[in-house]
Amino acid sequence: MGELKKRVITGICLAPVVALLFYFLPAGWLLLLLLAVGAIAVHEAAALTDAPMKPIVAVLVIAGALPLFQGRYQHYPLWVMASVLVMIFIKIFDRKSPVETANREITGQAAVILFGNAFILVPFFYLYLLKKEGALFPFILLLSIWASDTFAYFIGKNLGKHRLAPQISPKKTVEGLAGSALGSLVVIAAFHTYLGFGLYTALAVGIAAGILGQAGDLMESACKRVFKIKDSSGLIPGHGGILDRIDSFIFTAPFLYSCILWTR
Repeated sequence: MGELKKRVITGICLAPVVALLFYFLPAGWLLLLLLAVGAIAVHEAAALTDAPMKPIVAVLVIAGALPLFQGRYQHYPLWVMASVLVMIFIKIFDRKSPVETANREITGQAAVILFGNAFILVPFFYLYLLKKEGALFPFILLLSIWASDTFAYFIGKNLGKHRLAPQISPKKTVEGLAGSALGSLVVIAAFHTYLGFGLYTALAVGIAAGILGQAGDLMESACKRVFKIKDSSGLIPGHGGILDRIDSFIFTAPFLYSCILWTR
């Protein structure tokens, strides 16, 4: 079975399930779902860096949701630092690691913890905050990302002539980026009343969200090029891993939440 066919079949099967979960789940249950997905994503990131003790690293990152959930935001940075300290102390008492790999291992673990918090846990927590602000807000963001990706693919494939960032992702084009902005714009504009935006504000937010979604994709592409891999894992047939599917949320979730608060 070709990759495109796998991608289409998987998308048809999974997209309705994901959409329904984003639509119907209450905020608390959505957060639990996102944390489970986030744990898998952190495990994938640890696998990319070949960091040992992947389950422990994933647990340390996801546990950072506790101070966030309790509203103790001032304690969250302390937990991030404490997580790195935990791995350092584990390494101190680990006599099995060869001397030549110990430094690389602890550096990889610390990098994954910082990456996991900044680019997995925090964006997912913003999705939870969006759900608390409005029951359909995460669902609307999801639709905008799907529309953005769809428009970017078809416009880039059929009209793309000017490469956007060939050193990072050779297939991305300026025309595809414009398509991404257009797709997001259409969805945000369609829901602008529910989001509390004026029409012109919605157009600006939609364009920015489409561009930010592509920025997240470029960042993940850069990471994969560093580690010389095509996908973060083979978990989702035709789509790669969890990291490959959540990159568009990295910047868009915090951005949309902030825009909603600013315009109220």
